[in-house]
Amino acid sequence: MKYTLLILIVLIALSCTDQSHFISDKNYLETVEYDFEKSKLLAKERDEDLFAVFNQDITMEEREVLMFLYAYMPLSDLADYNGTFYLNNVRLALKARETFSWGKQIPEDIFRHFVLPYRVNNENLDTARSVFYNELSNRLNGLDMKQAILEVNHWCHEKVNYQPTDERTISPLGAIKSTFGRCGEESTFTVTAMRATGIPARQCYTPRWAHTDDNHAWVEVWVDGAWHYLGACEPESDLDLAWFSAPAMRAMLVNSTVFGKYNGPEEIILKEDRYTKVNMLSNYAPVKTIYAKIIDQNDEIVKEATVEFQLYNYAEFYPIAKKQVDNNGITSLMTGFGDLLVWAYYGDNYAYKKITIEQTDTIILKLQPNNNKEYIENFDIIPPIAKEPRTLSADGDAENKLRLKQEDEIREAYAASFMNKEVSNDIAKKNKLDTTTVWNIIEKSRGNYSEIANFITKGNEVNNLFIIPLLEQIAQKDLRDTESKILLSHLQNSFKYSENLPEKNKDMFLNFVLNPRIANEKLVDYKAYLQTSFGEEFIRKTKQDISHLVDWINANITINNKANYYNIPITATGVYELKVSDSYSRDLFFVAACRSFGIPARLEPATKIPQYYKENWIDVDFENNEKIAAKSFGVITLKNSSENEITPLYRVHYALSKFEDGKYNTLDYGWDTPFNEMPKELKVEAGSYLLLTGNRQTDGSILTKLQFFNMNDNETKEIIINLRKNAEPLVQLAEFEIPKTIVSHDNKAITFNKNELTIFGWIDAQKEPTKHTLKDIGAISSVFNNTKVRILLAENSENVGNNLISTYNLPESTILYNDINLKLLKSFRSDNVDLPLFIVVMENKVYYISEGYQVGIGEQLIKAIKKLEK
Repeated sequence: MKYTLLILIVLIALSCTDQSHFISDKNYLETVEYDFEKSKLLAKERDEDLFAVFNQDITMEEREVLMFLYAYMPLSDLADYNGTFYLNNVRLALKARETFSWGKQIPEDIFRHFVLPYRVNNENLDTARSVFYNELSNRLNGLDMKQAILEVNHWCHEKVNYQPTDERTISPLGAIKSTFGRCGEESTFTVTAMRATGIPARQCYTPRWAHTDDNHAWVEVWVDGAWHYLGACEPESDLDLAWFSAPAMRAMLVNSTVFGKYNGPEEIILKEDRYTKVNMLSNYAPVKTIYAKIIDQNDEIVKEATVEFQLYNYAEFYPIAKKQVDNNGITSLMTGFGDLLVWAYYGDNYAYKKITIEQTDTIILKLQPNNNKEYIENFDIIPPIAKEPRTLSADGDAENKLRLKQEDEIREAYAASFMNKEVSNDIAKKNKLDTTTVWNIIEKSRGNYSEIANFITKGNEVNNLFIIPLLEQIAQKDLRDTESKILLSHLQNSFKYSENLPEKNKDMFLNFVLNPRIANEKLVDYKAYLQTSFGEEFIRKTKQDISHLVDWINANITINNKANYYNIPITATGVYELKVSDSYSRDLFFVAACRSFGIPARLEPATKIPQYYKENWIDVDFENNEKIAAKSFGVITLKNSSENEITPLYRVHYALSKFEDGKYNTLDYGWDTPFNEMPKELKVEAGSYLLLTGNRQTDGSILTKLQFFNMNDNETKEIIINLRKNAEPLVQLAEFEIPKTIVSHDNKAITFNKNELTIFGWIDAQKEPTKHTLKDIGAISSVFNNTKVRILLAENSENVGNNLISTYNLPESTILYNDINLKLLKSFRSDNVDLPLFIVVMENKVYYISEGYQVGIGEQLIKAIKKLEK
């Protein structure tokens, strides 16, 4: 209350001066002020940490900007950061607007929503805005806005390149330390850099592609009154050019989450109190708006129904958009010209229908109760057709490639400055640790090597036996961005209440007490904090009866599942301080508290239900305010059908889902998990289940099968994974004269027999699509090794070398070839080609062609080979 009164007094005083407003629209300003007060009430437990900055000497503009940020920031940011951090970001954003010539050209609402916000998505926050501004301000002198945008992206490429990583989004400065990141991290990094220089930018996201099992994120920038796209950390010679231009023309949704209440021209997918989700698909692809009307069994409108527009990808029908119906029971979506599954539900009643957009205007879904009926249904899912994107000029492309090479050298030079093996070995020897093990860890830590080395040295003084086990428990990404003091604190404080567990059950202690990593949260020093905050008496009572902790959480932590809209896990310390949490962060807090008290705890791997260990794993149900000691369970045994052409992978070819709250939710048994690495028996709660299988075809279509079945208490049921097959034979698609002889990159003469099956692939090894392709082929290298097929990989580069084979574990028959000026490629395709391009050839006849970005090419090549060998 005291800060509210102070704000009112200062606002009255400022109204008598000539200071300018940040928000000129009086009605919008009133809305912000109202929402700010709601946020202050929500964050009352951190009043001093967050709002004391209003006591400082700040301008009216800074004050209104701060109110805007506080009004709409996600719950995680109210919990885990402080007012000084936000004020610094505000001043940097306003400084950039004054520094750069384009700053005054940017409309107020565009600046407010696409320059000012300090957060892009679900990344860990840091001081990148300051670092990036200082590095880029001189570099952009004399450039206009478009030139600056292109230059910033070149700078981004100097720092970060594409490489797959795990789901936690590293901070922008963490990405620099790593020198790489996945597309979500590259785009977060690039948007942060653009905003640091006063350029409006937003992360674009296709949550799932229609034509291939993957997703992608990129960047849009606002210049001269319009939005344009670019590949993050992937500079081209102009805007609206990228390797994903063609895939984007086949997308079913491209969206962005906008900070605050946004009233732009884009289609609004979802408008919540703190954010707005917009659909920009019409910028990329042909679109059509479809409508869904939801009724009950009595043909009455269901006003409370939820509708999910689901797209097949990664062995599930993924909701690319989730909408509530209006008072007429109707909702709509602007989407592309492919197939979707529309799923509506209210309570446990549901209905679904597979639709083809081109043939659909409005569908009516009648909700039915889940009657546990067992049946099988097949759907053929067809993506939008491929289209030809705009191409860039040869001159611009050549100049750009030269710059990319120089930027690669800059980044590689920085990586070469990381700790070397010799220094790592010295550290290992001084601390009496295995040199090979320590180097393996130090090498993975990339630019964070000094923090990890410091932890090893200081940790040796605390507990030499558990230094390496702790480092081997955390994720590789943790090695690249975690401070030594955090790891040291976990090493120091994990034994205090663990009694004899480290000796009695070392693995249990390592995995579920010492391990600071629970799921995908930011690592912090929570053990010492929670031990001090709760005190010894509370811990003693909790170790006697877990309900003591469960009751405290239910009594003290308010659940708000809407405010944490980026789904960023709130840290355990943040939950304790704010006393407000989303359900997921609450569950993480429970596990963190248990581990701090020496009680083994985890999230159950498949269902993510919080559990603690006492002779066996016991679920905790906060909603029912009691621990669950027993449930009804059955056992699923999976069997791979001998008819499958390939060995199926979980979350690629098949997945299991459990029916809850009107829809089927996919169980987490990992991604790309080989069939022989799946548990022999899956212990599952009794209920209704769905086995979904999918067999993606060369053209991007999928042959799916939905098998609905039930599991009863103490039942054991065998479920056979049988992928639908395409029985059609391969037909000749083109001709290609197989060369009699080529000279490989290592100057060996390679002869070809045109009667033998051969794979020819033309690649651009520095681009993300090629990296996906080589990874796909390498993942099933052993399968290729069991064939007699040779693979020729060609690149217009003198640098094509053996490192590709070792980096991606490519098949033994792989031959690398420098196709100078792409002469061999042009003998097959003279027009513009979207690399990578792969063909399967026999007797100079081409039976398989894959051009451009496509995940799963390795599998498609194997299926083509097997058909031709029959």
